[in-house]
This record gives sequence, structure tokens and C-alpha cells, in this order.
Amino acid sequence: MSGLPDCLYCSAPEDAWVLTDDVVAVPHPTPLASCHVVVAPRRHVPAFYDLDVAEQRRIWDTLSELRRRIKASLNVSGFDVGFADGDPNDPGAHAHIHVIPRIEGDQVELPGGVEWVDLGD
Repeated sequence: MSGLPDCLYCSAPEDAWVLTDDVVAVPHPTPLASCHVVVAPRRHVPAFYDLDVAEQRRIWDTLSELRRRIKASLNVSGFDVGFADGDPNDPGAHAHIHVIPRIEGDQVELPGGVEWVDLGD
């Protein structure tokens, strides 16, 4: 694993929901919904597709695990997942993925600049 010492995703944050050699999942600092989590590779890369297939698979496995955990604790109608790639010219850019549960009655405006995918329920 290579990374930047002051990068949240490269480090081992205390509030991580998931922390492995390859993947970290942390609560979003300003959540748009309850259980809004950010998943990132531990390896410092600006874009999701800079990861090799095995690393991408571990990210998808983590997304699946988080969906199960969140569904066990909240009544959700689905999940919005957003892929946020950074500027490849910015050495601090770190690819990450937002996981936002859709909760009945909540009105969440998904931010721009992120590629959103509906993972259903």
C-alpha cells in the first residue's frame, strides 16, 4: 500500500466502519443522510479505474457488506452510490465512493461532480 501520511483514506482513522489493508470505510464528515459512508481504497489513487481488478473487487465487496449492515439497522428503500474521482494532477486527490441510504421521507440532493449509481435495495 502506498499513500500520503496526512490523507484520511490512506491512514487508519479511528472511526472507520471497515479497515483492511486495501479498503477503508468512514462516516462522511457532513452526512447527507443517516449512515452516509465513504469507501476508499487504502492505496492512494486519483480514480477508481486506477485500481487493479482485485482492488476494485474488494471495494465492491465492502459496498455489499455496508449495504447489509445499514439495512439491518435502518429501514431503507434503496442506496445511491457515488463514484468521486479526483483530479489526476492533484497529488492529494484520492478516489472514493459515497454510500447514501435512501430513507423514506428524507429529501437528499445528491451533489454534482460525482457519478451516481442506484444500487436499489
